[in-house]
Amino acid sequence: MKFLYKLESKYGKYAIKNLSLYIVIIFAFSYFLALLLPDVYMLLIFSPYEIFVEHQFWRIFTWIFTMPGSFNVFTLIMLFFYFSIGTSIEMSIGTFMYNLYIFGGMLFTTIGITVASAISYFTINDSSNFISFLGGEIAGYYLTYFMTISIFLGYALVHSDSFVLLYFFIPVKTTWLAFADVIWLMYYFVELNNIICRVAIVASVLNAILFYYISRKYSSRRRPVSAYIKRKSSDRDTGRKREQAGKATVERITIPEGVTRHKCAICGRTEKDDDMLEFRFCSKCKGNYEYCSEHLFTHEHVK
Repeated sequence: MKFLYKLESKYGKYAIKNLSLYIVIIFAFSYFLALLLPDVYMLLIFSPYEIFVEHQFWRIFTWIFTMPGSFNVFTLIMLFFYFSIGTSIEMSIGTFMYNLYIFGGMLFTTIGITVASAISYFTINDSSNFISFLGGEIAGYYLTYFMTISIFLGYALVHSDSFVLLYFFIPVKTTWLAFADVIWLMYYFVELNNIICRVAIVASVLNAILFYYISRKYSSRRRPVSAYIKRKSSDRDTGRKREQAGKATVERITIPEGVTRHKCAICGRTEKDDDMLEFRFCSKCKGNYEYCSEHLFTHEHVK
């Protein structure tokens, strides 16, 4: 996993914080667009026929701006639910890893459905058979739905012992819901006569499995979010006491302009990148290695 550490050290500062919020905003935008401007919305859907026959290649990328299901009374609940579980994943594994998981899933799905569509287009000469074989435009209605399933599978893998309140009052273990989702995806895979949907299902499940494998190897130890918050609060209180005790000394120190006091050994961020960041030295690492609050408990100890 040294490659990921180097990757985060170089590009971690570009990771999007609160990515779940932007995903929910995109979903909300897609619902409103489908209701108010349905003709414009139809131009965003992944349609193999429109892409390869009509050459509307923007559809290869704009499918991520489509809604994950039909609009109903449970839509707002669904948006809030995916915002909460996405935020929990980000708090547990860090912003960089969560970005890698979401955008990696989008990339896998885009490559898979595009390659499958291209192979089918060049092997099936008849346009009507091409539409029938790929399921026409109906494939585009399911792609972001499978992406949301992948997000929940990632949450179930990270928080396998947590519970979800089904219908707001029935506590159900996330692991059981994850198994139910996998069975549902298997049913979809068999019943849907649609190669695009099948490829999207495989991409979402593989992305969740790959994420679980990498997250276990990437972090030195996994921890519950509550423990992280408790430790962070304790470190903040200790930091205040130390700051008050050495206030006179700190005031006498003059730091040249452009020079920073702290720098994370993983992501390279400093106190100038984010005023809310806290930095600590790790007692288990051999040498003076300083980490930001996001990577203090998830880094691999230097022996």
